[in-house]
Amino acid sequence: MNTLKAIAKGLVSGRKPLTDIDLARQTGLTRQSISRALSGEHNFGVTTLLAIAEANGQEVLIVPRDVARAFEYSGQLNVQHVATMTEGLQDI
Repeated sequence: MNTLKAIAKGLVSGRKPLTDIDLARQTGLTRQSISRALSGEHNFGVTTLLAIAEANGQEVLIVPRDVARAFEYSGQLNVQHVATMTEGLQDI
């Protein structure tokens, strides 16, 4: 997930059934900030990302690229990367 669109898509796909106004109230952000971040068209800060994820019940993780690639295809495990993913998780 290395583009604004991909990050916004991740936030939206896991989104609780809240309006932008409800999400703004819950996060302390403006409705405009929420809307801009979730559009995937505008740059937004880490604090905005974390606040929206928290309100959605999501967690922001930074993982090795090989681990991320294991889950790239519609959330399905890519078998070619299982060994790499397992090795990466053992280091945690």
